[in-house]
Amino acid sequence: MKKPKKPEVCSETDSHKTCPVFTTLSLIANKWSLRILYFLLHAPKRTLRFGELKKQLSGITQRELTKHLREFEKVGIIRRTVYPEVPLRVEYTATDLGQSLWKPVEELSLWAEKNGERIQKNRKEFEARAED
Repeated sequence: MKKPKKPEVCSETDSHKTCPVFTTLSLIANKWSLRILYFLLHAPKRTLRFGELKKQLSGITQRELTKHLREFEKVGIIRRTVYPEVPLRVEYTATDLGQSLWKPVEELSLWAEKNGERIQKNRKEFEARAED
């Protein structure tokens, strides 16, 4: 029986800027990204106004939220729609690409729930050995 081909994490010629795995993980591996995606993906019509999103993210600054939303828009995970009204209305909607990201994130979350205690235990044991 033929073994399935292992996917390459990054090719030898990829830099950290061109490796698809690295760039994707760096997009979501921070304090706010998963929370932003969670609220957008669970909102009616997968759409929220800026203020609604900010209210749900206790502790995030306007600058930090704007930075993440711009990055998500740049890579096509969300779509920003501006309505020429007074006051200006801006809505953010998860695109199909953004919605497709949720399944692997959910799988990673399940893995973390299953193994989180073990990881914490291993970390404490390692640190205790390092102190000796």
